[in-house]
Amino acid sequence: MTASLLALSTGHYSLEFEPSDMPSVKATILDQFGRPEIQQYGFSAEYRFGGSSFTFQGEWDEPCFISDSDSGDDILRTIYQVLSAER
Repeated sequence: MTASLLALSTGHYSLEFEPSDMPSVKATILDQFGRPEIQQYGFSAEYRFGGSSFTFQGEWDEPCFISDSDSGDDILRTIYQVLSAER
């Protein structure tokens, strides 16, 4: 499992991981926050789970979830902690 939680210039976070880790990321989201609502927009998508909204980008084999809120940052931290424990 290779995941990283990067601080953005916006003050929020991006959870980045390898494409091969997507099943673990999806399982963690389902286990911790339930089934996400997904709206696809070309090269990106909006995921809504845990009461927050995230931008998902998966092009160039570098998928990531990007938060734009404090509550979203907390959710990404939780996902990152769960994924890090799986290493």
